[in-house]
Amino acid sequence: MVRLKNRYLLVDILYPDSSTWPSTKTAGPQSTQLSIHSPTSDALTPGLLAKMVREEVGEMYGDWGVGKLGGASATGIHIKYLSPATSTAIIRCPRAAFRLVWSALTYMTHVPAVDGAGAGIRRPNGGRERPCVFRVLRVSGTMRRAEEEAIRRARREIVRVRGVEEEGVLGDLLGGVVQKEANAVSAKGVVDESEDEGMLVDED
Repeated sequence: MVRLKNRYLLVDILYPDSSTWPSTKTAGPQSTQLSIHSPTSDALTPGLLAKMVREEVGEMYGDWGVGKLGGASATGIHIKYLSPATSTAIIRCPRAAFRLVWSALTYMTHVPAVDGAGAGIRRPNGGRERPCVFRVLRVSGTMRRAEEEAIRRARREIVRVRGVEEEGVLGDLLGGVVQKEANAVSAKGVVDESEDEGMLVDED
């Protein structure tokens, strides 16, 4: 029995076009960060995203590209995870074709768009689309690694938006100890080099 090997692409959908950003009352770096990473419309379903990828591969590489994905039915493309709230997706594809899928995602520039009233946003080309950028964050051999990377990046984005540095699991505890030692040293006015060498600082 032959084991079919796949690749999992962790994809982030970004919205750099400021005209499509949701209206925010505060204009600052945090609101800009949130706007670029704004939620995707529920009109983008896993089936629709898989169809968009297959069509883009077919347009770029023709029958050869479609064959690499698994033939006319192109069953090799599966959307294992799609979150409109975080604009994140995990796409499974055959190992031999992951570069084709990656390049197709690079050239995809629109997703379906729905405004607050539930109606599509008309574009000059007549479609109801929202300009976007598909960014491949990680290519992994297992879905578990892709999920771990998605969680790690989500945590980092939350920390970045809040403007707080992440210090790890024991960051608060160690941070308090380091702060007490720093206060004691500043009170003495003298820095002992031996204590400085033995201090552990988590820079992760």
